[in-house]
Amino acid sequence: MTGRQPPVDSGSQTQPIADRCDASNTHSTRHPTISVIVAAYNIAGFIDACLASILASRSLAFEVIVVDDGSTDDTNEKANAFTADPRLRIVQRPNGGLGAARNSGIEAAHGRYIMFVDGDDWLEPDAVDSCLGAIENSPQADLLVFDYIDVRPHSTRRRICRPDFWGTKNAAWNKVYARALIGEHRFDTDIIYEDLAAVRPWVARARHPIHIDKALYHYRNTRSGSIMNSRDISRFFELFTAAERCVERIEADGSNTALGSDWKRRFYTSDVFVPGVIYWSIEIDDRATRHDYIARFMDTLPPLDLPSTRLLTRDFGPKIALIGECYKRRAYRLADFLLSDLGHYKRRVAHRLGIDSSPRGKA
Repeated sequence: MTGRQPPVDSGSQTQPIADRCDASNTHSTRHPTISVIVAAYNIAGFIDACLASILASRSLAFEVIVVDDGSTDDTNEKANAFTADPRLRIVQRPNGGLGAARNSGIEAAHGRYIMFVDGDDWLEPDAVDSCLGAIENSPQADLLVFDYIDVRPHSTRRRICRPDFWGTKNAAWNKVYARALIGEHRFDTDIIYEDLAAVRPWVARARHPIHIDKALYHYRNTRSGSIMNSRDISRFFELFTAAERCVERIEADGSNTALGSDWKRRFYTSDVFVPGVIYWSIEIDDRATRHDYIARFMDTLPPLDLPSTRLLTRDFGPKIALIGECYKRRAYRLADFLLSDLGHYKRRVAHRLGIDSSPRGKA
């Protein structure tokens, strides 16, 4: 996928956007169905492809709000090149982080539905049209969830996301939200896991979610300087703050009643323990530092008999469940072996045997 707009044919239905989006179409642009909010900070090398992919749709039923979060490179100049299209507006603000940028976008939005796009990612050319069509076919829908392409340096893989609390991703960007679902709630601006704290309560609140069976979003997974590539271990513990706020918000509006009696234990197992210990700990190269981090993380988990071996087995398989049990019993070396050392040894043996064991497309 290139992010470029498709060729435009002659004819009334396929005339260029500049011809269709004129002053006579102000009603659609002032009262759009969807507001697409693009948070942008120092992404001059990516913003062109992002905006071109969104504006590939010729529909007048959406608007694009680019929030320039105090960029110091050419991001704003690049985005301004698209302002000839009346569907696009730029909001400039002092640098405040992703959550603050998205909040500014929500305040500026006119749409009945809100969609978020990170400015260094891009959409399929029919993404906006697919979402508009789904809303037209299901006007009662308050949440749309679609699949995405996980883009890595040497692989791509489609990720399936179900339209429910347990089956979707914490990320804000593979969903479309009815404004009523968001209400007066906003993203937190003092933590780095703002999606967990805000998006999960919105998903729990949805009563008419639907799934669009298409991979409409391209997520650039490996980005230099991104939060998830950070080695600042202390920031990992902000996950607990985000999780606590998520739980408080879900319980405050009664959304937890549809999640099951054991929902909090399942939530902390899948959304806190698994990323915080299973995935993030392997990013810490020094073994002693890694074990100290895991011990502190396990001690910070709430007293819910975590992690749940039964839930890990059901949701992630027996291997992850066994590793979780090892960490629970402080058997760190055995857990290390099962989680990373075993794979390292398998790759060494495969290399000696001349077998290609590279994890193509593996998460």
